[in-house]
Formats: sequence, C-alpha cells, structure tokens
Amino acid sequence: MRVFVGRNGLVTLVDRLTEASGAGNRPVLVVEGCGGSGRTTLLHHAQKKWQHRTATALVSPGRLKSDENRAVRPVLAATMLGLSVADAPGYRLVFERVLLAEIAIGAELGGIDPGDSLAKLREAINRYRDRDALTKLVHGLLEGGVGLVANLVPAGLAAVLPTLVARAAEVVVDRLRRSRRGTRLTWSGEALDWFGHQDQGLPHNGEQVLIQLGDRAHKEEPALRREVDDLLAGALLADLRHSVTGLTDRPWNVLVLLDDGDSPAAAAFTTALLRARRALADTHGGTGPDPLTLVTTSGGVLVRELAGGLPAPAVVAESEAAATEPAGTWLRVLSEDLRLTDVENLTKNHFWPNDLAGATVAGVVHGLTRGHPESTSYVLRRLHDEPALVHDFDRLLRSDGPTPGVPAHRHLLRPFVRGHRGRPDSLLDALVTLSAARDRLEAQGLADLLPDPITLDSPLFTHPTLWTGPGPTDRLHPLARYLGLRALADDPDRWTALFGRLRASAHDKTAELRHARLLGDRDAVAAQLVELLRVLPTDQWLARFDVITEDPDPRERDVDVVRGVGRPKTPVGHAYRLLGVVPAACYDPCWTEEDALSTFHDTARQAYAQLSEVALDSGPLLERARRRHGTGVIAW
Repeated sequence: MRVFVGRNGLVTLVDRLTEASGAGNRPVLVVEGCGGSGRTTLLHHAQKKWQHRTATALVSPGRLKSDENRAVRPVLAATMLGLSVADAPGYRLVFERVLLAEIAIGAELGGIDPGDSLAKLREAINRYRDRDALTKLVHGLLEGGVGLVANLVPAGLAAVLPTLVARAAEVVVDRLRRSRRGTRLTWSGEALDWFGHQDQGLPHNGEQVLIQLGDRAHKEEPALRREVDDLLAGALLADLRHSVTGLTDRPWNVLVLLDDGDSPAAAAFTTALLRARRALADTHGGTGPDPLTLVTTSGGVLVRELAGGLPAPAVVAESEAAATEPAGTWLRVLSEDLRLTDVENLTKNHFWPNDLAGATVAGVVHGLTRGHPESTSYVLRRLHDEPALVHDFDRLLRSDGPTPGVPAHRHLLRPFVRGHRGRPDSLLDALVTLSAARDRLEAQGLADLLPDPITLDSPLFTHPTLWTGPGPTDRLHPLARYLGLRALADDPDRWTALFGRLRASAHDKTAELRHARLLGDRDAVAAQLVELLRVLPTDQWLARFDVITEDPDPRERDVDVVRGVGRPKTPVGHAYRLLGVVPAACYDPCWTEEDALSTFHDTARQAYAQLSEVALDSGPLLERARRRHGTGVIAW
C-alpha cells in the first residue's frame, strides 16, 4: 500500500526544512495528531527518503524504561549512533564536545576537593586519549542508545546489531584522530575552551565547567538537570556546526527525526535544544546557523512543555503545510484525517471483485474511520482479504482483530490511547467511559467513574488532538467515540449505568431526551417530541431533534426493530420510527447494505411528511421529506 496518500504537504515541508539555508536555524517541526494519525509513518518515510543523502537519525525515546525516561543522555547517545551509521556521503560528523562532556560525567567528580577534582578530570581526559579506551567508552554510550534508534538494521537481522554498534564506535573515535599514526588521540584546545565560552562569550574556565557538569549530572534537582541538559544540547549543536565548517556546497542539513515527542526524555531533549539555540541568539550572533533539522511528533502535550520560555509558534493545518514558509523557533503542524478522495486513492492499491467498485469501498470505509489513517489502513486490509465484509461492518468490528479474542472495534481504539501514561487496559476503559458523553462538558459528570489514576487533569481528558472543538464543548474524535459506544453496547449494565447517570444530570430537556432514547425509552421520547412539535417553531424543533438523534445505538441491528414495524400510524408512531431510522441511516457507519439504507430513508421521508401535519410550520419537515441522501454517515 502507498503510505503517503494525502500527506504530500507534510512531506514537502520536511523536504524544505532539510534544505541547507544560510538565513538562520530551521525551526523545529512539531507534527501533532492523535494516535494512529500517521506521525510515526511520516518519520519512517522521511528516514527512508533522506538516509542516503544526508546524515539521518530516527530516534524513539518512548522506548526508555520509566527510571530513565527523564534523561537526555540516552537520547543524545541514540542521536549520535544514528548519525554515525548514516550512509550519507560528505558528512564527517565529529562529536568531540559531546564526548568530553561524557568523560566528565563519568569521572565521578562530585564531593571532592576542587584541586583533586581538577587533577581527576585531567587524568580522565588524558586516559581517553588512548584509542582503545575511548572506543570502549563510546561503545558503552552507543549501546545505551541502540534500543532507541529505529531501522538500524532490516527486520530479522537483529543479530548484526552488536557488530554495527562496535563499528559505529570505531567511526566516532576515528573521526577524532588528527593523524593516522599511533593510537594516541589529541583533544583539541578549541573543544575544551568551548565549555568556557559556549559560543556565548562567557568568561568561564572550560575545565571548571566540565568539573561542575560532572557533579551536577548526578543530581536530581530539576533546575540543575535543566542546566545539564542545556549544556549537552549546546555541545551537540557546536559539534555539528564545527563538523560542517568549510563545506561550502553542503545542500542538506543533518536530519534528526524524534518520535514519541511527548515522552519526558524526548520533550527534555527538544526543549534543551531550543533553549540552547535561544541562548546563542540572545547573546551572540556570530556562530551562524547550526546544520540541524529536527522533526518531532506530539499528541499536543509537547506544546505545554515548550510554551513556557519560548516565543509562540506558528500553527498551521496539514493542508496548509506545503505553502508554509519555515520561520521562527518552532512550527506546529496539526495533522488531519484523510479526505474521501485520499481513501479513494488508497483503494486503487487493491484489486477488488468485479461487482465491487473502489469508490463504493472508499465511501463506506471513510464513513466508518472518518479518514483516521491507521484505522483506514486496517479496514482496507480486512476488506481486501474478505470483500464481502463491505456489506457487514458490524461483523468486521465484532470479529477478532490481530490479537485472538480481542474484537476489532477494541483493537481500533488502542491507537487513541497510545503514548499516554498508564496501563493500556485502564486507559481503554476510561476512553470507553468517556465515549458516552456528547462533549467534554458532559464528560465531567463521569470523572468519578474513571479508573485510577485517571482524572480530569489527565492527558486522556485534556488531549488537544483527541478532543477537538470550541472549549468545553470539545468532542472526542468521531471514530473513537463510535468505537467506544460499540464497546459499551457489549456491556448492557454499564451502558445503562452511564446513560442513566447522564440523563439524571442532564443540563436541559434536549439532553435528557437524548439519553432517554439511548436507554431504550423511544416511546416516551416520541410522545414528548410530538408535544413539543405542536408548540415550538418547526426549525427549533428540528434543531432539538437533531441533537437527540445524532448518536447511533449499536445495539439495534435488526432492520424491522430500527424502523418500528408494527407501530401505529399516529404522530407518536411516526416520531418513534424517526428515532430509529435517522440515527441508523445518518450516523451509524455499520449500516452499509443498500437495501436497508433505502428502507430507512423511505421510512424517514414518510414520517417527516406525516408529522408535518401537526407542526406549526410544515415547510421544514416537508423539505426533509423531499431529500434523498447517499449511504454512509450523513445528516438529514
């Protein structure tokens, strides 16, 4: 399957950011989206495209263990490893300052007499002039980052990783050698002096800064940790600048692709790098731009980490990315779901049966997934294997997903909680609970039912890419909400408890009737709707009716039950039928069979026409009766 249908704007923007430019640093690109929106796929695509043209590293800090996940050093080591094994001509990256910092950190300089610490630092630096000793040190550093570097070797060749890391260590060390003769290395005075001035005109002694670094790196105070992170990030940028000095025809930047950008280690790395750039810009403009392009992913949490001490970023939608002029410190691109035309293009990668048009497949798939990229890919693969399921999405979602015993509708929910902290099952349970609510404001009434430790302040509840809309009326991603409702439908007691709670706390009559319908009280809701129809302006009545019927009831799968067969042909009977067929035909993407949908539409037209006879103004109801919609998720 072609993986980047509908993603050309983002790909173009990454390409433009990777172009070398003398006008200044390239902004850090933050690609925001909910789980399964294709952010990681974008990074893999960029790595594949650029790895043979420029030094490229794809790093996934989310793989760190919990006791390491605040540390920048493993991310720095993984970046150094990825850039050192990159198969790109002309990029001889030398990490002298980074290695001097690591030597100081490993020298155990804290808690001893200042004179002794200076002697100990000099002893360590001199000891690592030996090529074999330094290679061993670098090998240990790179081993600490190897688990974070994606696509180091092809699938199935993990056995060659130790050899690859050993070779990378040799490359890192050999690039420090100023002569091919002998096994002794010489640390440059320029690199040592850098720790004193840090390209900011600071008046410090480089050795004293390294001694302080060696002490502070082992402390837990956040302010000290931040200063250590900033110094390491500054050392990386200085090494990269020094490495490309003199390359007058360098067409591309070094490219670092940072996945799991909301993880603590990734966020710490990104913020430290941006603070280091900001410090250079604020204190000294003579260093020139660094040759680094950083692209990271986020679900929206990273913006809060970066917002404190940095200028506000430009924020653009993915559809505007190609026309965006890269500028500023950082740039947020909000990923978008695939359009129907994108899904139509994806269907062209499959060979469908003679009686099944690709456009038909695209329409029903987009109706279900709303263009959510990972879910769209999964559903298309299932339909490729079992084309008959195109007329039975209910069976597709109830059948096992990739994990035996786990239904597909639960499997498709998992991307939406990916990357959140907490047990996956608890997060899924919380998401299912929240799916009962129409919006975030209503969901607040369910907060005490969420499993510990999830609260109203948890990212699952505040996630800006999972909840979209104006303020408290933000709504869950429509696919997540629909799948959550299906999961609730599998647990009748839980369904009743949640919608009973929401009905009891409803803020107005419309909300109360909405929840009453989902509790199965269609008769009572129909009767009250008819009473309202006799006294309200018809436009106002339709607005309330639309809110009451906008949620499907996945429990109702029988055509005759949905259309209210056997109900009297009275105003209440017609309202009862509308309460069944409108949610099914307009909002339930699992009704894909044309005969059933036609029956629902015919029933709705007749009911609207009959109810017009008791309305104050028959025109709006008759207008709806005249409409004929296509299949899928639509609105009357």
